[in-house]
Amino acid sequence: MTVDERVASTDLQNPADALEFLANVAERDAGPNQLPPMQTSIYGSTPQHAAMGSGIYHAPTPQDRSNSGNVIDFAPLNKGQLTLDVIRTLLVRYEEKYHPFFPLANPLALDIQNLPTVAANEPHLLTAILTVASKDDKDWWQWHETCSAHMMQLIAELVYGAEGTVEAVEAMLILAEWVPRRPHSSPAVGRGEEDQAAWMYTGTAIRLGYLLGIDRTGFRTEADGQSLELNRKRLAWAACYMSDRQISVRIGKAFWSRGPGPMTALRAQDFPSLQPTLNHHDDFAAIFQANLELTQLFSNAHDVLYATKSRSNQLNFGGEYVKYIDDFRTALRSWQSSWGVFTCSPALKASLVLSYEYLRLYINAFAYQATLNRLVAQVQTAQASGPTAKSPAYPFADIAATPDARFIYDAIDAAKSLLSTFNSFVDPVETFRFMPLRYYLYVIYSACFLYKARSTGVMGGDTRGSVKRMITDTVDKLQRASACTNDVGDRYSRLIRLLWRKPPARDSMPQQSTTDAPRSHASNLHPTTSHENTSNMQPMDQTNMYDPGSQPPSINTFSWLDLPAVGDFATQNNGLTGSMDGFDRFDDSSTDGLSNFDPSMMMPQHIAWNNMSPSGIIF
Repeated sequence: MTVDERVASTDLQNPADALEFLANVAERDAGPNQLPPMQTSIYGSTPQHAAMGSGIYHAPTPQDRSNSGNVIDFAPLNKGQLTLDVIRTLLVRYEEKYHPFFPLANPLALDIQNLPTVAANEPHLLTAILTVASKDDKDWWQWHETCSAHMMQLIAELVYGAEGTVEAVEAMLILAEWVPRRPHSSPAVGRGEEDQAAWMYTGTAIRLGYLLGIDRTGFRTEADGQSLELNRKRLAWAACYMSDRQISVRIGKAFWSRGPGPMTALRAQDFPSLQPTLNHHDDFAAIFQANLELTQLFSNAHDVLYATKSRSNQLNFGGEYVKYIDDFRTALRSWQSSWGVFTCSPALKASLVLSYEYLRLYINAFAYQATLNRLVAQVQTAQASGPTAKSPAYPFADIAATPDARFIYDAIDAAKSLLSTFNSFVDPVETFRFMPLRYYLYVIYSACFLYKARSTGVMGGDTRGSVKRMITDTVDKLQRASACTNDVGDRYSRLIRLLWRKPPARDSMPQQSTTDAPRSHASNLHPTTSHENTSNMQPMDQTNMYDPGSQPPSINTFSWLDLPAVGDFATQNNGLTGSMDGFDRFDDSSTDGLSNFDPSMMMPQHIAWNNMSPSGIIF
């Protein structure tokens, strides 16, 4: 077995790389494999029809613009585009479905009794809440369009110089976590547009935060009190830091916000508005602290391992990364020992597990790519020595003998554990649909990483079947989590499904012309499978070696950000025969207890994350 160069050479550093890879899978796949065209508009229901479906619509009246005798100055309400019943329902919906995953919104803004004050003093936050709460149900899409249009106007005024307060910072961060729907048709293949929008929202929040001076709350002084305003600003700036680090890691960009001061260790008690109340029993403050600590680890790992390409290459061939990765693994174990026994609701527990597993994958994947990079350097050296030089053996012919074996094993296990947690413990309709965008991208990235591991021979024949079944479950749940065929989960799930189709046999794989675009300067090292017409992947021949007479592979000749180069791979690997409905039928010879969703295995109402083994999470 040999490896397709374009798979080996793509450096999976972040979900943006995975999204760029998936962007061309269907777009370049001809014939029946093409994705269906986008709908001309996602807002297909009239206000009356949508409201009747939800059972809350009534014609706007003057009373709708007042609450307990107080006039409510809110443009969509004044224009008759929203009613008090709609606003009340959306506020309750947001507090129940969305707020627990990112409890940044001012609790007073979620109380309908405070609507006159909130509408007058916190219009950005109120509009953002209504926009997010109406985005994931077809019955609400007409109001989502109304709220999105009003939000767009408020943002434009903010950028043009209108005054903003901490509530505008909160609004931008909430929108970054749940990006509004696009009101018009867009390209059928996703290219990470949602992350691009999240990047812009987060950037606006950070700049506004600097203008307001809330960044200074990250440096605690003895004179600091515990006023509500100070606590709110501190929470908002901590959220800016977390959102900036998370979006930057996902798309591979530089950080723009200062974190907590070097002598400031923010703890749950620093966020009194997130403490448990009669309305919610989960300790949001503790969960926020857990995510803050994970974010700091994300930030450190990015700065040390992925700061620049030149620095990463230096680490690849110098070997210093081994110490760094070991240190990060120790820090992760320390985090797990602190938060592994934390008890909370199943949905929040799952969100912590997904974040943990993605960080574990993010750290260990560096060693996996470093091994591939060194392999190419060895092959190129052998090429330069002449045709009689001995070519290095296939890098993963014996994984246990690889210097970075423990890291490679851990990276594969982290990706599998992340998908297993998603498949087994997260309800796609009642939970995952309302989770922030980053969790979708963690799942998508893990599926792409496992595909690369499969294509480069890391997985043995005894595990490929269970992994492919896991991918099938993942595709199914991403589709179920989507409210329509154009949702982020559905679009990328179809691309993942197309990507994981069984590759054609070696003799049917077209070769790339050496006169092709300069993005790839070497011949393809194509992945091969058995020539039999069967769905099962055969164990690879581990005695295969690179032919020194062939052109040297070049792992670093293009990036996953090079859409045409990646698209060529997707087309040649997936676009010859069959259709998306011809996705691999997985053999049942190997089983994986976590890869199949069983409703009876759903976690109880409150669980303890008692133990975490290297193979996954024990709930």
